[in-house]
Amino acid sequence: MTLFPLFRTGLLSLWLSGSVVALPGRPSSDSVPRDGHRTGLHHPGWVLPAAALGYGCLKPAVAGIGRLDDRLWDRVTVTGGTEGRHPETVLQWAPSAAVYGLDAMGVGMRHRFREHLLLDAGSVVIAGGAGWVLRRLSAGMPGFRLRDGTEFPSGHTTNAFRGAELLRQELRSRSPVMSWAGYGMTLLVAGLRMRHGQHQFSEVVAGAGLGVLSTKAAYLLKSGLERRHGRTPGRRTPAGGHPSTGRDR
Repeated sequence: MTLFPLFRTGLLSLWLSGSVVALPGRPSSDSVPRDGHRTGLHHPGWVLPAAALGYGCLKPAVAGIGRLDDRLWDRVTVTGGTEGRHPETVLQWAPSAAVYGLDAMGVGMRHRFREHLLLDAGSVVIAGGAGWVLRRLSAGMPGFRLRDGTEFPSGHTTNAFRGAELLRQELRSRSPVMSWAGYGMTLLVAGLRMRHGQHQFSEVVAGAGLGVLSTKAAYLLKSGLERRHGRTPGRRTPAGGHPSTGRDR
């Protein structure tokens, strides 16, 4: 047995931990805004998506993850058909499209249309770049046990969760319950990817984590740039002239 696959697994885990978990100790100025509320990598809202991404990345080292993938594949997957006929190809865009739909309806949210475009595009770039790296690494590692046509992580699931987190961030101050509505669509997308034999369970779990982290990273980057230019992070002035505030969580 060669140690090279284990070495690459270690590198993958190291990259993951360095990307989504802050080192212990005193927080940097970028993680604590002027109001004293932590918004950076120290916030517990990062833990669950980081754990989801880490779960998928640990598949080569944890045999139980692969066994669960196999059991769910045998019970859930129905192969056949073509990619173009799969409804999740369209449904993956529904959560982020909902943000722009609310913009068109004049619903007041945390940011305006132009900022939504920037946050959306930023999260797409982050998710796409990280996903590309993970796909290249996992493709050469037998421990991921990719099936014909599957990739790690699931791009459709990543995109759906990325948009759902964008919707949640924008609506959570106005309607905390409705802000989670996009996540219902993400579960449908993830389930359909498994049902149609496009992804294994660990691949959609990792995609979910990557999607949420990508949007959170886009908000964190925006907050950092605003602080650098002397603006209060998450603050906007609506047409009525009354400022509203929001915090990255």
